[in-house]
Amino acid sequence: MRLIKMTGGLGNQMFIYAMYLKMRAVFPDTKIDLSDMVHYRVHYGYEMNKVFNLPRTEFRINRSLKKIIEFLLFKTILERKQGGSLVPYIRKYHWPWIYFKGFYQSEEYFAGVEKEVREAFVFDVRRVNRKSLCAMQEIMADPDAVSIHVRRGDYLQGKHWKSLGCICQRSYYLNALSELEKRIVHPHYYVFSEDLDWVRQYLPLENAVFIDWNKGEDSWQDMMLMSHCRHHIICNSTFSWWGAWLNPSPDKIVIAPERWTQTTNSADVVPESWLKVSIG
Repeated sequence: MRLIKMTGGLGNQMFIYAMYLKMRAVFPDTKIDLSDMVHYRVHYGYEMNKVFNLPRTEFRINRSLKKIIEFLLFKTILERKQGGSLVPYIRKYHWPWIYFKGFYQSEEYFAGVEKEVREAFVFDVRRVNRKSLCAMQEIMADPDAVSIHVRRGDYLQGKHWKSLGCICQRSYYLNALSELEKRIVHPHYYVFSEDLDWVRQYLPLENAVFIDWNKGEDSWQDMMLMSHCRHHIICNSTFSWWGAWLNPSPDKIVIAPERWTQTTNSADVVPESWLKVSIG
């Protein structure tokens, strides 16, 4: 049996699930371990079965017992120790129980199963609120719709600011807007953020709709609306990464920051076809 640990917010959960689909294609006995998500209080807990109409494939067991079993029986593979190599994930091991821990923030980890990933990540419109349904229809009819995601919220906290929060500030968005407007004559912006007042104050958006109603457990609907835009300006957030990636158009323009964290550039995370711009 191969287990993949599930953790993080919705964007990271999606990367882990995409990795699971890749692994399952090679090793059918692969399962997702949700043991830690039962008590996960960050963001909105495990959202995959709420946001998408997915089959229940997870593995559950008492968390304390699972820790003992993991320690005694499983060979653990930590993504942060693999240097981006896919070899540890697709090789065969003599030991029958393998446990994988990581975030897998790259489409490289689900290369070859992109079709299956898109089929899995179809938003459950039965759960969509009325305002978002109306906005979705408006966006789908708008040939110049551009999503902008400005993540502040938890990125302003001291524990996140130094590595993540300081990346996509006003200078990045001004650079991104400049590049976008070289390519789109009359962009119509749809703005997604926990701090729309900051956006109004610091970004010169003349033609913009501010999506301000998807709060709490409805927050995932912002990603759904992003995915229906024609083009995208994302930040260093897996949430807006997926909002852009789920747009299937081969002609989309996606602008991303050249750095993903303070210590890493975005080359491994951001697809090659997306445009990377300076944060300074």
